[in-house]
Amino acid sequence: MKNLVLIINEKNSYGRHLGTTLLSILKNSKEKWNIFIIYENLSEETKVKLNTIVKSHSSNINYLEISKSDLDRFKVGKGTHLSSIVFARLFIPELLKSEEKAIYLDCDVIVLKPLESLYEMDLKDKSIGVILDGKKDQKSSLSRLNLSLDRTYFNAGVMIMDLKRLRENSKFLQTIDYCLNPDRELQLNEQDALNIIFENDYMINDIIWNYTHGNSEENSYTENEIGIIHFTGDVKPWDCRSYSPYKDLYWKYLNETPWKGFEEENKTLKNILKRELVKFKLKTRKIRYALKGKK
Repeated sequence: MKNLVLIINEKNSYGRHLGTTLLSILKNSKEKWNIFIIYENLSEETKVKLNTIVKSHSSNINYLEISKSDLDRFKVGKGTHLSSIVFARLFIPELLKSEEKAIYLDCDVIVLKPLESLYEMDLKDKSIGVILDGKKDQKSSLSRLNLSLDRTYFNAGVMIMDLKRLRENSKFLQTIDYCLNPDRELQLNEQDALNIIFENDYMINDIIWNYTHGNSEENSYTENEIGIIHFTGDVKPWDCRSYSPYKDLYWKYLNETPWKGFEEENKTLKNILKRELVKFKLKTRKIRYALKGKK
């Protein structure tokens, strides 16, 4: 079986979001998966629901607890919606000591194509396989980190890992040390550190496998072409304020899980009106760009 890893701290109802991601993976897979859930806290009730999803698709699920004390050592970037659980992905090579390869996914993604296609990516002797951020986001991150704009910057929410190589070169351990330096200011936490430590040691795959907001603004792939939709940013598809054109896909899969029946969070008339105004502005901006390109 192929190995899949996700991480979770079950605050803010992330159990059901993880379950939704898992269902989208398994429903669109051709093979069975060996799934590892690395967690800081996770209720028995949520485990039962996750087990139901996974076993109904004849896959395996394993739970690996990471200690709060390990995560509390890290400083979370200022002004982000993230928590220290994001650093748990840096422990994957050591936690999966008997495995040689794995794919890691954030649990705010929806998978639309068989994940095996991404898993089988040829890393060409690189340690990880990744997908780049949108060009605008790349430039912003490289500038913020005082890195050359000739470089590229990847999003760490989707990664194919050569675990054997990572244990041999200790680059995830180097990344941990880099993050723990009290003088570091890493707004995007371990993602910034990974981009620094792994310079020239990653293979790049097509953006359809990590279709973020930034990538969707700069490209126009259809839903049938996209492999993974990644709901980056602090307003997620389960929030009324989200204006993502793909948020209905989140609800489609959620309502096939044991968590079906939930409603949007922050649903007020004010938020609905603000959302529709933003959608209108984005739509008119795209039209202006299209007309400008025809001149």
